[in-house]
Amino acid sequence: MAAAALEEMNLKLYFLIARFLAAGPCRKAAEVLVQELEQYQLLPKRLDWEGKEHYRRYEDLVRYS
Repeated sequence: MAAAALEEMNLKLYFLIARFLAAGPCRKAAEVLVQELEQYQLLPKRLDWEGKEHYRRYEDLVRYS
């Protein structure tokens, strides 16, 4: 598996873990994880119509997924 594909999979996994924690009894853990994901820009990026990458916030990913 290519390094870029593995990195993208890891970013998606971080997002899914945060969603899982937020839906259960570990909401504070989810809040801390979301803060760090945004701080270190560890969420999947989006591509615009010109092919440029942009960082997304956790709330944006939740809203559009």
